[in-house]
Amino acid sequence: MRNFLSVTSACLLFALACAPAPEPPAPAPEIDLEAERASLMAADQAWAEAYATSDTPAEVFALNVIDGAYLMPPGAPVAKGREAIREAIAGLEAMDGFSVSWGPTDAEVSEAGDMGFTIGTYEMHMAPEGKPIKINGKYTTVWRKQEDGSWMVAADMFNANGPPEPVR
Repeated sequence: MRNFLSVTSACLLFALACAPAPEPPAPAPEIDLEAERASLMAADQAWAEAYATSDTPAEVFALNVIDGAYLMPPGAPVAKGREAIREAIAGLEAMDGFSVSWGPTDAEVSEAGDMGFTIGTYEMHMAPEGKPIKINGKYTTVWRKQEDGSWMVAADMFNANGPPEPVR
């Protein structure tokens, strides 16, 4: 019995030693991070322009976010989901004299090219109690690349650089 086990073990070891080496995994496709950053900057800029020129800006804002996205405005609760975000933006737009414009200043993309963020600045105007004010601030937007290659917003957060300034 011992000889049988020894011979069987030796045959098994010989068979394993002669087996071809497994194929290495295929290398991941090379991601052009500079092109992805430029694409992300363009997506943010296009979103801002579409918002600014729309008759229904809250709808345009919401159409650019994924279903489970987050909006984190200053001094307000987090809005989670496309409909909650649309309502939060519509609430801002309902304020007297409200307008906002923004633009990206920088972008970064993950090594896999599937996530990224933009950093930018914004200028917001409103007229509470009929007194026009301006707020300058900055934002961070987290983006997720979609299967079709487009970018959509996963999270957006903004805050003011300082107190509102009166507009004369």
